[in-house]
Amino acid sequence: MEKDERLLPLPKTHDLQPPNHDVAVNYSPIYDDENFDERRSIREYFNVVYKRLPLILALAILTTAVAAFYMYRQASIFQAQAEMIIEPRKPKVQTKDAININFGNDVNYYNTQLELLKNPELMREVVIRLGLYKDPNLFANENKGIGLIFRSLFSSEKNAPPKEASMPLLTVDPDNTENTEQVMLSPEERALAEKYAATLLGGLTVEQKEKTNLVEVSVKSTIPEVAAKTANMIVIVFIEQDIKRETEGSKKSLEDLTKSIEELKNTIITQEQDYIKEMQSSNLPLQEKGNELRAGDLQTIYGQWRTAMDDRRKLEARYNAAVQANNRGEGISIPDILESKVYQDMNRLNTERNNKLQERLRDIDKQIQDLEAEKADLLQKYTPEYVKVKQVEAKITSLKETRQKTEKEVTDTISRDKKTLEKDAVSSALVGLKSQLDAARNRETQLQNQVMNETSSANLEGQAEFRLTTLKSEIENNHKLLDTYTQSQKQQELALTSSKPDNLKPSTNAVTPIAPIGPKRERNIFIAFLVSLAAGIGLAFLLDYLDDSVKTSDDIGRHLGLPTLALIPHQAGTTKNKLGLVTTKVNGNGNSTAMVALEDTRSAMAEAYRHLRTSLLFSSAGKPPQTILVTSSQPAEGKTTTAINTAITLAQSGADVVIIDCDLRRPRLHNHFNFGNSTGLTNYLSGEKNPENLLKPFPHLPKLKVITSGPIPPNPAELLSSNEMKNLLQFLKSKYNHVIIDSPPAISFTDAAILSTLVDGVVLVAMANKSSIHLMRQFKQRVSAIGARIYGVVLNGIKSSSMDYDYYGSGYYKYYSQTTDDETPLLEEQQTKADDTAAGV
Repeated sequence: MEKDERLLPLPKTHDLQPPNHDVAVNYSPIYDDENFDERRSIREYFNVVYKRLPLILALAILTTAVAAFYMYRQASIFQAQAEMIIEPRKPKVQTKDAININFGNDVNYYNTQLELLKNPELMREVVIRLGLYKDPNLFANENKGIGLIFRSLFSSEKNAPPKEASMPLLTVDPDNTENTEQVMLSPEERALAEKYAATLLGGLTVEQKEKTNLVEVSVKSTIPEVAAKTANMIVIVFIEQDIKRETEGSKKSLEDLTKSIEELKNTIITQEQDYIKEMQSSNLPLQEKGNELRAGDLQTIYGQWRTAMDDRRKLEARYNAAVQANNRGEGISIPDILESKVYQDMNRLNTERNNKLQERLRDIDKQIQDLEAEKADLLQKYTPEYVKVKQVEAKITSLKETRQKTEKEVTDTISRDKKTLEKDAVSSALVGLKSQLDAARNRETQLQNQVMNETSSANLEGQAEFRLTTLKSEIENNHKLLDTYTQSQKQQELALTSSKPDNLKPSTNAVTPIAPIGPKRERNIFIAFLVSLAAGIGLAFLLDYLDDSVKTSDDIGRHLGLPTLALIPHQAGTTKNKLGLVTTKVNGNGNSTAMVALEDTRSAMAEAYRHLRTSLLFSSAGKPPQTILVTSSQPAEGKTTTAINTAITLAQSGADVVIIDCDLRRPRLHNHFNFGNSTGLTNYLSGEKNPENLLKPFPHLPKLKVITSGPIPPNPAELLSSNEMKNLLQFLKSKYNHVIIDSPPAISFTDAAILSTLVDGVVLVAMANKSSIHLMRQFKQRVSAIGARIYGVVLNGIKSSSMDYDYYGSGYYKYYSQTTDDETPLLEEQQTKADDTAAGV
């Protein structure tokens, strides 16, 4: 936030003199203090409402008219009232061991009964009893929405008279207590019954009279007959349902008990049939000795199985020992081999072969003995060299060799056959043992399976016996339970005949109402008016909250943190141009002159610009500002008018002032002063080096010089940021007390940001109820970022509805319009002369 220096001491006279000038400058000492208040006053809130008063009134009038139209289109409501007596419940029939409870002060019972009277199912049964569902147009005019009302205005039947709902004839006797659940309804009739029940339930009121047992049942409806008959039928149906509720538990218990008895009988019959079937299928003729027989058979078979198991183990041991001996090469030593037939055949064959060998050897020995005898005989006669002796010796030698060869062959054959036979004998013995072992194993397996089968059969028979025993026990228990159920059934039948309640009775029947009780049309219309008025005021404040525009000087202080240099009032209508200058739009609204400070010096606007002059002179410490940039955030906010009137008021105070049109995009300064624009600022910035040719005197105010923009260039920003512009400002500062610069809108173009770095300070012009706080804050941040200074804000267009208007508007005119007795009105000639003098002519 820029520091507000407007309250600093007034600068000395020599500080206001331009360099190289001997003329003293006298400034007006007028200055008004401004105080920023963050809080809104009551008048500001009033202005918010006053500003949008037409909208508020239109909304309130329209809403009230719609509410009135809606209320007077609603049907009248009638109320019928019936009474009934709800006495304390009497205790039920109790046994001698039961506790007797007193229900006299049971608050919950009464509250429950009151709520049951408002049960939708009760109302639905009432609708069916009365036959209301048979008339689809019964409540055609009730609860007619506003949308239907407006549609009816434009329908083809809008001029037809409304249909009067008629009470349908009762098709069900009200005194008939027949259950309506037996009435067959179509889906359409059932839907109508539900709809009518909901409609009537909305108008049902149930209240208990204080300190009595009387209960009032009130029904509201647009049809008087329906209201009366519905109230009476509610009492009748409710008493019937209460009796049903009180006895429903006993009936339900009796029905459940009867059903349980029937089911138990069927169960007993089924169990007995199952018992007979189980006896037939179990095949147990001797149930008492069955366990002993099964135990004996199992013991015998089990003993045989153990014997077969022992035999198998013995054979398995003998077989394993024989296999191990055979593996060691000692198969012939197997004890069982001696019993082998192969072994016996082998011994017999060996014996026969030995016998044959011995017989053959004996034959050979006999032949040898015979030849030895013959040799001996020949040796007696002949010598050993004798031929016959030699022949006999040769035969003897041959026989001996034959004997030895035969003995060896027979011995080898017997030995070879013995080994083969021993091997065959061992194999035969092992095979025999294996066969015996397999046979033993098969017998053992057979006996084991027999044992398991017998055991399974025994288990099945035991289970069958257990099932038979269980079925028999269940049948006996069910017979006992059946006897108990039968006795309880008789007791409940006796209790049911004496337990019907009689504590509910109708007291007063409802009569058909004559006068309606509603709707409260006037009250509802007044409430609609108040609500719409409050809504309109709320809408006004909402729109004011959403409005981002500047409204008062306090908004500038709160949102921007900048001081308000001046408040320019709005001037409606047109004023006469005495100097023959061109008129233009001022404040964006009314038509007036842009030189109001020169043309109408006694106007509120002229006084406001003089206040701006004073604020600017006190905006800097020690020395008034020389170069001042006047700009705005948006177009058409009065920045050119402000710049012109600021220059005029400064010149009127005696200072030398020059105003420059730096709006090189849309220049308008030359139009206000009736100057040509063929040459100007752009010529100098483009190369012309004589600034004296730029200065154009204003005939009506000699202290004021004007520099027009000149031809519009294609590159305004580049020209304004050039050194020539800086040199021009330095030259003008050395010649003039004040240099006022008019620039384009700050947000749209960068020209204002460039010029703000070349001047002493910036004056931001805003239009009340138009300029955006957001755009002004954005411009302030942009200017502060580049190191420029903003003196404050000039707020244009202050209207009579604003709080700030009294600052210059009505208060100023009121002061000048009132005259005292010692005042003399000026003549026309004197007034013209005074104006010319004030203008410096």
